Parts: sequence; C-alpha cells; structure tokens
Amino acid sequence: MNNRKDIAGFRRKRRKTSNWYMAACLAGMILAGGFGTIADAQQHVPELATYLDHVQIAEPIVYRHLAVYPILLKDYGELRGGWLTLDAAVSRDVLVVTEKGSGGSVPVVMVENRSRTDHIFIMSGEVISGGKQTRTVRRDVVLAPGQRIELSVFCVEAHRWQGGAKFSAGKTLLPQSIQKELRKGADQQRIWSEVARNNRALQAENASGSLERALKSRPVRDKLAEVQRGIVPRIPHGTAGFIFVERGRAIGAEMFGRNDLARQLLPKLLDSYAVDFVLQTKSASHARPTGHQAAIDFFERIRRTGSNRVDTPGSGAGIRTRSGGLLGDGVSLGGTVVHYGVQIQDRIVPLPNPRPVPFQQRRN
Repeated sequence: MNNRKDIAGFRRKRRKTSNWYMAACLAGMILAGGFGTIADAQQHVPELATYLDHVQIAEPIVYRHLAVYPILLKDYGELRGGWLTLDAAVSRDVLVVTEKGSGGSVPVVMVENRSRTDHIFIMSGEVISGGKQTRTVRRDVVLAPGQRIELSVFCVEAHRWQGGAKFSAGKTLLPQSIQKELRKGADQQRIWSEVARNNRALQAENASGSLERALKSRPVRDKLAEVQRGIVPRIPHGTAGFIFVERGRAIGAEMFGRNDLARQLLPKLLDSYAVDFVLQTKSASHARPTGHQAAIDFFERIRRTGSNRVDTPGSGAGIRTRSGGLLGDGVSLGGTVVHYGVQIQDRIVPLPNPRPVPFQQRRN
C-alpha cells in the first residue's frame, strides 16, 4: 500500500502515542479534533486553553441511552511525576484524613500527604467516610508531597455526629444532580435536602441520612455495577477524559491531565452520572442515542464559554466556569491541567412530585 511508509514514519515520530490512537485514526474512529488554535480559546485560563486545543473526540461507548465519548489528547505533554487518587492514597496509608481538633468541625477536615514523592489529587464531590459524619469534598485539590491543609467539606450524613476522628475513602462520588447544587453555591441545608431527595428516589433511605449508605445499598450497587460492566471494559487505553450524552443531550464532561487518573476515576464518575441518568430516569424506551453532533457541539460550547482563575487550597491553581449555562471546576499544577469537570446548569433530574395543575387550567 502507498501509505505504509507514511504510517511507519508516523509511528517513529509519535512513539509515545498509544496504539489505540493510531488505530482509531486509521479506522476513522476519531469524530472530531483540532478545534482551532489556542487563540480561539483565549477566554480560558492558559493551561486549559492549551489542553482544549489538543483534544480529539472518539466514537462513543453506549449503554442503553447513555453514551460516553472518550477524549484523546494529540501531541500533548501530560502531567509529570507520580500521582495518586484519593482512594489509592488512603489505601496506601499516605493520605491521612482526620477531624479538625478534638471535637471536629462540620465544614472542615484535615488532610495530610505523607508521601515523599507523589502528588495526590482529590476531586470535587468525592466522599470520605467515617469520622463523626461522612463528608464530601467541595473543590478539586492537589496535595504536594508532605503537605498538610484544612479542607472545606459538606456533610452528606445528616443524622450522625459520633465516632472516631479518622476517615477512610468512601469510594463514591456525588451524583451529578448534587454536584450541580454544590457548584451553584448551595449551603449545607440545601446539600442535606438534595441527599434526602436522592435517597428517596433510589428507595435507599437510611437512619443516618447517609448518601454513602444509599449508594452502596445492594439494589443500587447492583444496578450501577451493570452500567460499569457495559462501559468500563470498552474504554480505550490512552483515554484522558469523557463527554457524557444522554438521549442526544450532552450533560457533562470530565477531562484529566493524565490518562491513568482518568481510568482510575472513571468508575466513580460513571456511577455519578448513572445515578441520575440511568437509575433515576424513568422511561419505557431504552433507545440508543444516534448521531454524534451533541458531543461535538458541547465541546465547542465549552471552548466558547471560557474560564477564570479561582483560589483553591493545596498546591494547585483553581479553574472555574460559571457562564454560558455551564458549571465547571478544575485545578492545574505547573501550567498543566490536572482535572476540569463541567456540566450543564439545567435541572437534570425530575422534580420529586408532579406539580399540581391549577383548577381553571384543568377545566380547559
């Protein structure tokens, strides 16, 4: 074939490029990419503008009416050094999470990275279990080796205030509907209300009002595991992020500076989306979504909307989007994106009860 020489040359030039990416390009599985120059995304903070300019969107993996579009990065230098997720760091006893002081404080916990070499990434919405009550992290955080900070949290277990001072990894993530409230600036009472709504909708209410216990209840866990089995094994190696589309409507995206972080956090992210868009979405139709324009248009919308700098604890630089109907948060380190998550601002789950129709309207 005439293109054998070109393909070989491409392989020599891009030794660090995954086999998946090359195969996808040759098979025509890359749907869109090369979305313009950095100048086109100048409204973004520089590191996110650079990241977005290297994104390629691949063919989706579909489960029922939920489609997950892998995000690949072409010619992009990923985060360097050693990195651990919250779950991995806790399991290795290098991340220690404790209550603040002897009595504890609802909105704050203490976190310490005891690794001498690895950074730890803690993602907004991740759940930490134990202590005097289970909490969720309010924003993306990067902890450098040896760093100890106060971390802002919300309680997601309204009816417990007892127990030890130390936390473990909850291995769960806020459903997207609750994550949306967090990004909109909800207070603690609103978060409790959303947790209670979620637990009722899942038919997983419990005595302590715990979100974690609801998400880990056997019926819920079994359904989420089914979604994971349908998607996770089919995600290609080299994937650095995901765009989520439900029935032809793009609902969110998660982008990472390393593909190992993306792969490790995918199960939790998938559960977070599936709770709202599979388990709580009642429909007689399981029709698979058709067409890819929703994912491409959503990515273009992210580029147009822009982002700004925001304070964040730890060693990273915070990133935020609160315009264009989008809610986004992220963190970077050393001029490279660690994570950026963005979702639509529209209500994404049905109201708990149908709104009553006025009497005059019913008569008409």
